[in-house]
Amino acid sequence: MSANLSDVMTLTCNGESPSPLTRAQQTMLAIKAVVAALMLSALWGLAAGSASAELALADAYKVPLVVLLSALTALPVGLVTLRLANARLGGGELVTALATSIFGGTLVLAALAPLVAIYYHTSSKAGVPLALGSVFVALATAVLLFARAVLRPVANRSSRGLVGAGLVVVVFLAALLQFAALASPIIGSGTQFDGGFDATFGR
Repeated sequence: MSANLSDVMTLTCNGESPSPLTRAQQTMLAIKAVVAALMLSALWGLAAGSASAELALADAYKVPLVVLLSALTALPVGLVTLRLANARLGGGELVTALATSIFGGTLVLAALAPLVAIYYHTSSKAGVPLALGSVFVALATAVLLFARAVLRPVANRSSRGLVGAGLVVVVFLAALLQFAALASPIIGSGTQFDGGFDATFGR
């Protein structure tokens, strides 16, 4: 298991594998990255919902479900766009890039989870902003990792693959906002994002 996670970590940090991967190896690494990401996001869910035992247990499955459903919603758009644009960025490369970038983002969430839990129980003012801040930091990390993973193979090929990659990011974020609203409450005190797009951007 440690070797498998080491492979995922190496691919996430370096943006590429030290040696060329077969399609089967790409698929396995993507699966391992997603499974690890779901486990890491569950840790953050426990911390974010630690205001009550019931909410913490609910968040342990709601947060991974929100992440997984958002990725599954975004992926078909990217794959179809790549096919229609006849881009040279392979579907397997796109899937692996998305999986490892989500893993990187949730790794940040898990690293910040203890701090989120501590402030939730010791500060009425900083708990919610810190929890939201950790989400934004994780999303920024995931987007940067995804951009790097996609730009590297595209650099010597066609730039049309960037269109599909960009749509994946946009659709993922849009889906994440709505799935998080459907799963609310995730953070005990509630936030403006609990109402989805209408509450976040409405007047």
